[in-house]
Amino acid sequence: MLDGDPKIFGLFGDPVAHSLSPCMHNAAFRAEGLPYHYLPFRVRSGHLAHAVQAIMALGMAGANVTAPHKEAIVPYLDRLSPEAELLGAVNTVVDQDGGLKGFNTDVEGFLYLLHNITPPLPVKGEKVCLFGAGGAAKAVSLALAKAGAGHLTIFNRTLERGEALRERLCKHKLCHRKEMEVRRLEKNAFHHIGADFALIINCLSVDPFESGLFSGCVRFSSLKAVIDLRYSPADPPLLKWASRNGHSAVNGMAMLLGQGMKSFELFTGRKAPLAAMKNALAEACPERER
Repeated sequence: MLDGDPKIFGLFGDPVAHSLSPCMHNAAFRAEGLPYHYLPFRVRSGHLAHAVQAIMALGMAGANVTAPHKEAIVPYLDRLSPEAELLGAVNTVVDQDGGLKGFNTDVEGFLYLLHNITPPLPVKGEKVCLFGAGGAAKAVSLALAKAGAGHLTIFNRTLERGEALRERLCKHKLCHRKEMEVRRLEKNAFHHIGADFALIINCLSVDPFESGLFSGCVRFSSLKAVIDLRYSPADPPLLKWASRNGHSAVNGMAMLLGQGMKSFELFTGRKAPLAAMKNALAEACPERER
């Protein structure tokens, strides 16, 4: 039996055809008996403002936001949650009290990944390497700070974006400047800073190997795991390299699930049906399970 009035939710991004969010959220709605529907909307950058206006105009109850819009959407919203305001990045929008409020559930999503993969990945006091400084990297950086990472090195094509992220976290007293370092993402960058990272995380939309940014020739003596936030393709070059060298290779499926559960709770006010959402992802892409 369906409970309540029909509602429409969506995903704004470009591209979105690969996304598993629709199957995950629609499975959750069915499990809870809710007459809700979640649809993917390809929104080009020049049309983002119109897409946000459509949320209210069409009576949508909310939406998720993915690349390349997580930062660009902020000026179009009425209010932000504390984490979204701190990061300047949003991945969940909800119609609340006649206005649109932006949240960032990616932070909880990455913490869920750290705690729920096998084996769990404790990062307290560890040295971490992060590729990227965009919306996803901002959320991961905050999650790492909350988890007590000892030192974070951000590799990004432009130093300015990396420095801006460091300043943002330091301003809110989530880290000390000496605990974060920003390096230009280029070939052989690791040769200049050593190879004692415990964790390598890719937050880029491209693979560091395919783009020639990371040769992988350095041997990492302390590396525990390599995480690629993308979950498509199933076995990207970065994770293949990790597996070949005996390191734990983790894709972004667990983070997708973790942030999706929090988004579901914001959308509905109900506890997320973990089993239904997890099963939907496993059935959609069994080869991507990690």
